[in-house]
Amino acid sequence: METNVIEEKRGLNAAMPLGFLDERDELEHYAEQIRKYRAGALDETKMQKWRLHFGTYAQRQEGVQMQRMKIPGGVLSADQLRALADAADRYASGFLHLTTREDAQLYYIKLDEAPEMLRFLADAGVTSREACGNTVRNITACHLAGIAPDEAFDVRPYTAALFQYLVRNKYNQNLGRKFKIAFEGCTEDHSALRIHDLGLHAVTRLGVDGEIERGFRVFLGGGLGAAPQEARLYTDFLPVEELFSLTAAILRVFDRYGERKSRMKARMKFLIHTMGWEAFRDALDAERERVGEISFADADSPNAASLDPGTRFSTDDRSNGLSLLDPRTQNRAFREWVRDAVVAHRDAHLRGVTVRIKLGDLPSDRARGLAEIARRYSRGELRVTIEQNLFLPWVRAVDLPDLYEDLAGVSLADSGAGTVRDVTACPGADTCRLGIASARGLATAISHAFDDALERDRELARAMKVKVSGCPNGCAQHAAAEIGFHAAALTKNGKTVPAHLLFVGGRVDKNGARFGRLLGKYPARNCVPVVGALLKLYREQRSQDEAFHDFIARTDDARLKELLAPWREIPSFEENPEFYEDFGHENERFAVRPSLVGECAGSTIAETVPQPDAARAWLEQGEAYFLHEEYEAASVAAYEAAASAARVPLYARLVDPFTADEALWEFENLFVLSGETNGAWAQIGERFGRLRRDGASEAGARTAIDEARAFLEYCAARGRETT
Repeated sequence: METNVIEEKRGLNAAMPLGFLDERDELEHYAEQIRKYRAGALDETKMQKWRLHFGTYAQRQEGVQMQRMKIPGGVLSADQLRALADAADRYASGFLHLTTREDAQLYYIKLDEAPEMLRFLADAGVTSREACGNTVRNITACHLAGIAPDEAFDVRPYTAALFQYLVRNKYNQNLGRKFKIAFEGCTEDHSALRIHDLGLHAVTRLGVDGEIERGFRVFLGGGLGAAPQEARLYTDFLPVEELFSLTAAILRVFDRYGERKSRMKARMKFLIHTMGWEAFRDALDAERERVGEISFADADSPNAASLDPGTRFSTDDRSNGLSLLDPRTQNRAFREWVRDAVVAHRDAHLRGVTVRIKLGDLPSDRARGLAEIARRYSRGELRVTIEQNLFLPWVRAVDLPDLYEDLAGVSLADSGAGTVRDVTACPGADTCRLGIASARGLATAISHAFDDALERDRELARAMKVKVSGCPNGCAQHAAAEIGFHAAALTKNGKTVPAHLLFVGGRVDKNGARFGRLLGKYPARNCVPVVGALLKLYREQRSQDEAFHDFIARTDDARLKELLAPWREIPSFEENPEFYEDFGHENERFAVRPSLVGECAGSTIAETVPQPDAARAWLEQGEAYFLHEEYEAASVAAYEAAASAARVPLYARLVDPFTADEALWEFENLFVLSGETNGAWAQIGERFGRLRRDGASEAGARTAIDEARAFLEYCAARGRETT
């Protein structure tokens, strides 16, 4: 029953969920947990839960952390990018990394400085809440939202509204595993909807009154990892007004029935497989009825004009396109950059421009320079893309030559954005505890090869996607690439060799998901020649205009494995010691580090088992308040007693809530709504919340204490049954 800084700020009402606290107050509480941990008053598992709750991951290197920041919908202001750059210099290693979930990550941070850094970023509107852990991760969206000529409607307001609804929402703080959501508004799928737990594709239809109605085509249960699964179509049209209620229902069902003991089978795709699609649909439909309507402000009817950061330009003051009289437009490097980076806009006088961020790594000085460029050319707005690049959505067509020169001034004018040269990679073994070999190193080698050994096939392979992950979890989405690798290891004469598993033929687009076929394991130093051999076969045997993934689909595995067999050979260490060194780590001895425990799955429960005695202590405190006629305080103590009691049976289900509010909700969701209590303790969270609010009277306080005592005895009995 210790008092913490949050309790001091809100008085005795310690049951208020964190979601209702100011983010700075949350971070003060985070700092307090770190102080307890340093003092030995908080165990390692509990500290891990708090770290992940605020997006702080333990790094591969001892004593330092990786900090993940959520960029909802990928939308980032120039001020926020500058703040990230300043934080990288002040607290981290001087660069930031952009991820395939449109997050930003900082590295080599001291745990004790994390809350201070997060407060600094929170002042700029950048949050880390739920960037990690068993909750809803960053909600991604198409980087062309609001500017694409072919989009059904702008999904940005819905992305932002859903993010605001879910952050610190009790429905999704203690899930069995993480949950991923993506929005897409264009005809083409730029967001990889089919590999998400929840994919939302904007569509419209003509209503009965002749008005255009907005909605979403909904896909459920997709995912990558070691067992990739294509999402299933749930409905062709979900009215936008039902977005919150559907999402809440999905999360409640996933939380209630999802796997918790086997962490590798705890994603929603496995729940759907276990239940069967029809049974899952029935459970979800029933839950939607139970949830009912959840409205959300005016996000269902956004004013499109208000979403455009700048006014439209008329032909009186702006030319629609590049000036052919400008000699800079004839420069070959400029023209290649335009071809790769520049896309059409809904406004004929504007363009969208992708800034290639190689491997998603952006040094802080370049980030500050790009922030100023965004302010000058894109109304101060950027977007993070799932290909780890940054996108400028509001560039005047006539300003493209000036923009190119300014980007070149900060070394960010490289061509190749979105092409085969723009290889996607996660940090891998450079910093990740689960990384086996360097994904960045191999990705860099492949990218450079398209300007050297593979240059002949650069144009042929232009549209292909190459992705490299550091482990089977697939943060770089290698299973969805035409050529994908994930790191592994081989041995030769007792020595360990960095290697990668090769997947070919993957793709995610508007027609669905096709996952790459595993062809084998190859030493890292042979992976570039492997890519070259595949492209040579494609060049020589493809049909006219046949895409690589279609060519692979009709080519059998035996033929491909035979082709690549020579590249599986490993020379002895004496013949070529380079094979025993990883890319980017040439002067280090390569070794797999199985002792490192990754945190992607997150911890589930603290080491300390909750006991009924904690609830009894709250009840004793409540009785003392009651005797002193402090009825409001007595009711609050009763509420805390009920929440402490709920933790006893929840622990047996591997659920360890952060707050009292979450504890009561999880009891209701896992035990009451599943039917295990036979109707007892229905709406328990609302019930005790009402008793707490109405407990200012003697009768109200007495009822609260008595109900909490009865609930404690029920939970204690359930706890005895499960031990």
